[in-house]
Parts: sequence; structure tokens; C-alpha cells
Amino acid sequence: MADVHSKETRSYNMSRIRGKDTKPEMVVRRLIA
Repeated sequence: MADVHSKETRSYNMSRIRGKDTKPEMVVRRLIA
């Protein structure tokens, strides 16, 4: 799969892997929602 994700999305995925609901994650989630 091509890298179609932006830096924000990638950071969001990293946060999700950590299993944390950080503020940055929620912000990115709203952007990609």
C-alpha cells in the first residue's frame, strides 16, 4: 500500500498503537474523521 497517509495520520496511528488517548490523537482523529 502506498504511503497516502499524512504526517498527522501517521502520528495518530503511532498513538493508537501505544493505546493512549492523547489530545493530539483526538485532534488528528477529528481531521481524518
